[in-house]
Amino acid sequence: MITPQADAIAAELHRRTLRLNELNTDPAGNRERINHVRGEVIGLRGALGIALGSSVPGGTADPAGAAYYQEWLNRQEPDG
Repeated sequence: MITPQADAIAAELHRRTLRLNELNTDPAGNRERINHVRGEVIGLRGALGIALGSSVPGGTADPAGAAYYQEWLNRQEPDG
């Protein structure tokens, strides 16, 4: 199910994932900042699953969010 809300969350999840990857490659990376962004990524993935109708108590939100994110990535046009 593709919705504008889910796509907006997926876009933000992607932005934060790129930021996390960037922070992880910085040898002088601030552990506190990395952990903060990692938490944002986890939260956004769960929020995406909730937006898609999955639940938190049953534990279906995170896998649903991760799967939608992968589908979203596949729909994006390559840069350049």
